Order: sequence, then structure tokens, then C-alpha cells
Amino acid sequence: MRLASFLPFSDLDRPAARRRATSLLLTILAHLLLLLLLIRLAPPHFGLPKGDSRLTTFTVAPEAQEESAPAKSAAKSRQETRPVTPPPAAPPPPPIKLPTTAAPWVLTPGLEKFDVRQVPQSPRSEQLSDASATDASSGDGAGRSDRPVAYGSAGQPLYEAQWYREPTDAELGFYLKYTRPGPGFGMVACQTIARYHVDNCEELGETPGSGYARAVREAAWQFLVLPPRIGGRMMVGSWVRIRIDYTERKAASH
Repeated sequence: MRLASFLPFSDLDRPAARRRATSLLLTILAHLLLLLLLIRLAPPHFGLPKGDSRLTTFTVAPEAQEESAPAKSAAKSRQETRPVTPPPAAPPPPPIKLPTTAAPWVLTPGLEKFDVRQVPQSPRSEQLSDASATDASSGDGAGRSDRPVAYGSAGQPLYEAQWYREPTDAELGFYLKYTRPGPGFGMVACQTIARYHVDNCEELGETPGSGYARAVREAAWQFLVLPPRIGGRMMVGSWVRIRIDYTERKAASH
């Protein structure tokens, strides 16, 4: 058995050698087909272009006209530190010449001995002066406004009204549309409020069947009445009695 290994190549090994040659050939063919396929898939202009084979260079540096960032910051700092010249001030306006007239408090020549107490009083001032004199002349030293003349429905004292401004015929005549023509009177009680006005008026009496009390009550929002004086002080909020007498020509207030 040991001598059989030294025998020359026998016919039994030929099929195996043939199979190995066939496998090698098929491997070579497969590689050739793969190479051909890769060549066909390559771009048509594969490789370097013909003609001038020099390389073209490109620069990515900024243009020469653009300054670098440090140069810009230095120029900006120089501009900021440059002193700013203020604009020239506007010239002052020309002085205004005032007219050389006498002061309003300088007395006119000839009035050095003028006495204001000799000026005649107006009718309104005379009326107030007469009322003050009448109040001061009472026996107990109190004015006539200190004494109530009646009492209202709630027991509030009513003082005789004193006009600050008497109502006009036009102010009273507008509210006579529901009254009976003819002479008569209407009387109301009103509470005094600020600015000499009255409010919360209620009817007290009238000529029977005339309707004058309603007319006076509706027109009372226009009345201007002095508040009663109690102890020398005007008491806003006190009540007053107002009577208006009507004649065929005009109305008379009380």
C-alpha cells in the first residue's frame, strides 16, 4: 500500500483536473464580464480633457475693494471720536419797544380829590342796602330772614323769599297754558340750593280753580332766590315761600 503513492499520475486524476480547469476558466470569464460592465457604465468623457491640460485655479479671498473687518472697526472708531461741531445758534429776536403810555393806575389829572363814597348807588345796591337796614332795625337785632313765616308739609320752617333776580314775564308766561285767564296768585315752597337756585318745590296755595300754583311750581327751576340769613349767615338748603301774583297784564313776584 505504501508503494502505491509513488506511482506516476494515473488516469483516475484526469477528471478532477478537468473540473478544476473548467472552474478557473469560468472565474476568468466572470471577471472579464464584470470589467466590461464597469467600462460601459463609466461616463463618456472619462479621464483628462484633451488639449490644454493646465489646471485652472480659483480664489476664494474677498475682493480688493472690500476692507477687512479690523479696518472697518478702526475707521468707525475714528469717526465716532471725531468732535461734532454744534450748529450756529439762532440770533436773538430784536427787542420789542413798548409804547410809552401811562400806567392804568395813574390818576387822571383833576381827580386827585375824587371820593368814591359820593358815587350814586345802582338800584340793585340800593335794594340790598334797604334790606340790610330793615333787618338791622328790628327790635331783637335779628333780620327778617331769621323768622319763619310758615311751615311746610313736613314741618320744615319756611322763610319769606328774597329775590336775587326776579323772573321775567316771558319766563312765567310759558307755563300759563294750563291756567284759567284772569287775575290771581300761586304760592309754592322751595328748598334753596347752590348758585341761588331752588329745588323740590311743592304747591302751597292759589286762587281757587286758577291753576297758578302749578304754573309757579313748573317755572321755579328758573328762579334765583337769596338763601335765608340765620344769625347773619346764608343757610343754603333752607326752605322759602314764593308767591307770584298774576294780573291781566303781567305777573308780580313776591
